Order: sequence, then structure tokens, then C-alpha cells
Amino acid sequence: MGRSSSIRFAFALFATAALAACGGSQPAPATSAEPGATPAADAPAEGGGDLVWKDDMPDSAKAVFMKKKVMPVMGKSFKEFDPKEFADVSCKTCHGPQMKPHPVDFLPELTFKDGKLKEAEEHPEMAKFMHDKVVPQMAELFGKPVYDPATQQGFGCNGCHKINM
Repeated sequence: MGRSSSIRFAFALFATAALAACGGSQPAPATSAEPGATPAADAPAEGGGDLVWKDDMPDSAKAVFMKKKVMPVMGKSFKEFDPKEFADVSCKTCHGPQMKPHPVDFLPELTFKDGKLKEAEEHPEMAKFMHDKVVPQMAELFGKPVYDPATQQGFGCNGCHKINM
């Protein structure tokens, strides 16, 4: 598996909250309203002070949040998981080389078959990493609980991916 396909696969499992169930009510985080735009590092966050995710905040504030809050945490986690494969985690890892406004527009669909996530069966180590480390970190960063299939609430797969059932 090549570097770009590995990275795309890694983020295909990015929001794998459970191997047998998936969902989530939160819209995908965005970095910019315009494809090709690069988030401004010095753009002010809504309300100033500590950056806090709000689903309805402007795209410019989402970009600042992603750059200042999400990228440091997730870049570190992926580098710890596979330092060679994830030596260069950037905005383009989720948004693609053309900087799609939403990760769901770039990342591959996740496929469920017979109640199981196909990608998790094919790549169990990555799925375990996503389930045990990435999903809880992302949920915490967004101030959301991890997706709960019983309540269908929280951060889950469709926070970043299309789901093929």
C-alpha cells in the first residue's frame, strides 16, 4: 500500500467508534469555504480566548480550531502510531491536495457489510488504533461524547466520512 493510499485509508477509519456500529450527529469539520484555500494561522477565533468547537461557527474559525487544536494532537498520535508513514500529517491528509472544504468530500466511504466494518476486517491494527486512540481524542477535541449506537449521539464515522451500509 503506497503512502497516499495508506494515509487515505488511515483517515477512512478515522472516526471508527465501534467496529460493529457507526454514526454520529455532528457535521464534518471544515477548514475553508473555498477549495484550495489555506487556513490562516493568525485568524481570530470567535469570541477570542481559548478555542472551543461550535458546530455553527464560521468556516474561518473552524480552520483556526483545526490548525491550532486538532492538528497538533492528531499529528502526534499518527506519528506515534507509524512514524514513517505519518511523518507529514497536514491539512491535505484529510482535505486532499485540492483542499476540499469538508473531509467527507475527499476521504473514502466506509463500508458496512453484515453488520461489520469492512475496512476494520482488512486492517485490524489500524482499526484498533482508530477505535482506541483517534476517536476518543477527536471526540474530546470537539467537546462531544464518543458515538453511542444506543443513543445515536456523539462523534462517529460520519463526522468525516460517507457511510455505505
